[in-house]
This record gives sequence, structure tokens and C-alpha cells, in this order.
Amino acid sequence: MPRRDCVAVTEGSAHKAAPALELRALRKAYGRNVVLDGVDLVVPRGGIAAVLGPSGGGKTTLLRIVAGFEHPDAGEVLLNGRVVAGPEVNVPAEQRRVGVVPQEGALFPHLDVAGNVGFGLPRGHASRERIAEVLELVGLPGSLRARPNQLSGGQQHRVALARALAPRPQIVVLDEPFSSLDAGLRAEVREEVMLALQAAATTAIVVTHDQQEALSVADQVAVLLDGRVAQSADPETLYNLPASLAVATFVGEAVVLAGEVDSDGRIVCALGSLIIRGGTRSAGTVDVVVRPEQIDVLAPGFARALSGAGEGIAGTVVSRSFFGHDGVVRVLVGNSTVVTARLHVAHLPTPGSAVVLRVNSPVSVFSRTASLDSA
Repeated sequence: MPRRDCVAVTEGSAHKAAPALELRALRKAYGRNVVLDGVDLVVPRGGIAAVLGPSGGGKTTLLRIVAGFEHPDAGEVLLNGRVVAGPEVNVPAEQRRVGVVPQEGALFPHLDVAGNVGFGLPRGHASRERIAEVLELVGLPGSLRARPNQLSGGQQHRVALARALAPRPQIVVLDEPFSSLDAGLRAEVREEVMLALQAAATTAIVVTHDQQEALSVADQVAVLLDGRVAQSADPETLYNLPASLAVATFVGEAVVLAGEVDSDGRIVCALGSLIIRGGTRSAGTVDVVVRPEQIDVLAPGFARALSGAGEGIAGTVVSRSFFGHDGVVRVLVGNSTVVTARLHVAHLPTPGSAVVLRVNSPVSVFSRTASLDSA
């Protein structure tokens, strides 16, 4: 995403053009452990962005710097065009108007829902109206007097969000907000929370290590690897057009194969001669990334009937895994290459079956030099 120069902004119309959040060359280290190493990121107003990275990769540190709980060693943080952290600036957390939803919700057990949501708001009729308004927004209009221990895990998360929204923040940051919920509840609460954020028209940043979560909730996903933003894009672009092999293998499942670019500009690898996504590349040995759902697995006779020429790569099913909504099979191609294909459960062949593999769409290709440099 292109960066916008927000150095000289003032109150009024200039602020309307500024992004909700901008991080410039952000750096943070604890002793010799460099956690953030030149992070650049722009988040536009009104959207939901996800910061996706491995556990221990600096995501929470980044969140704490944005909120004002930590100060960067170098770089700048801008909120709506205003520098709030930098070499000579450190606006206190309470003056940044950043709402924080911690990982566990962190509700006060001795306060009822109204007390939790209104914590920090001035007393008075306007605050009571605001509490009622945000509880309506998160779908808990009748829970004012309930105690946290009377609420389900999902309801507690929504109360924590209501508390973050109550002071009308410029931005809301959520730190691994759904990680403590079981799988069945997680999707439901995630959808409810995201709908509430969209209804509030509040810019939100979700910090997560869950790739599926990031891709499903965010308008923009920033992948944080080795202390830097390796790529920031909309979910479809990130998944289908990864900027590097590291991003490709971190965001979703990937089959990585060695390949050679031929004279026709196609890639030749263990799965045949494939079309390269985005056009031709220079000749040489490359890494080919194929998503499991890009691989069709056909019975040999069916494959010949479709093509009339027996096209495809022969293989033998080694194993299969059933997941209910879909399944995967692992297929031996040649003497030593095993690839994974994702299929509808009605079409899962049994181990030992002879099959024909075809790649159904263009693939991503990365030069071996770039892959080694990023390793």
C-alpha cells in the first residue's frame, strides 16, 4: 500500500485525508533481542486491519506501542496524521484515544456490565446513554446489571469490546481476541465482534497468529515476519499473490516444488508444465508454490476421458485425512515427491489408489536467490 506524507497536518480538512494509523520505520529491542526492525504500515480510516505473524514475533509489542504502553526505540507512530510517538514525542496512552481489547477480555469481576463498560467515562446521564448505546451495538442490550461470571465467554468478549468503544476512540486494537474460545464458539463470536466494529465505523486492528482468522475478518492483512512487514494487502491478494516464499508458506498451506522456467515462459516441475501467475519469469531454477486446492485428483480413466490424451501427472495416494467439510490426500509423484491436495469429501480416494494430478490454475514462482536471501 502506498505511503502518504502526513508530516504537515492540522486540525480540520487535512486530518480527513490522513490514514487512521501510520507506522514509520518502527524499531523496538529488548536488550539484544530485536523485536521490531523497521516496521512500515499504513491503515486507512474505517477499515479492519489484521497484523498476522507467528507467536513471539512482535505483534503484541507493536500493539502496545500504538496504544502508548511502550515507546519505540526509533521510528514514528501517527494517529490520524498526528505524531504520538517518535524521537522527541511520546503522547501518554490516556491521551491517544486508542481502545484496547486484551486477549482475555480482562473484565473487572466486582463490577457489573454497566460498570465495566462505563469504566473511565465521566458520571452522568450522557455516560449512561453511551453505555446503553454500545451495549446495543454489540448485541447485549439487556445485560446492564449482569456480572462477568454470569456471562458466557462470547458475551464477555463483547462486553470488552463495548468498553473499548464507549469513549469513542480513534482506533480500536484487539490482541488475539478469540484465542481463548473453543473452535465452535470462536467463529460465531468473531463474526459478532466484526459486525459490531463495522456498525460503529471504527478503525480496528486485530493482532493474531491465526491465518484463517486474519484472512476472514480483515480488509487489509499485514504479515509481520522477522520484525518487519513482509507484505500488506487485501486478503485475496495476499493469498493469491504473495510477495515472497516466506509469505506464501506462512499464509495458508502450500506445496513447494523446485522448477525450471522453459522457453515458452511456463514452469516445469514435478506436477507438469504450469502457467506462471503474473506472466513469464527469467530462466533458471525457481521455487514453485501450489495451493492444495489448486490440485485436481482424478481417476486415470476419468482423466483420459476428459482430455482424450491422458494428460496429467500419474501418482499414488499415500494417505488421506477427513475433516468433515473437506479432506486432504497426500500423493506420491515419481520416486520421492509427495504433494498434498485438498478435495471435496465425496472425492477422497483411498490409500494405494492410482490417480492423475492436474493443477487447475496459475501458480506463484519465486527465484531461488530471493528465497535463500529471505530465509
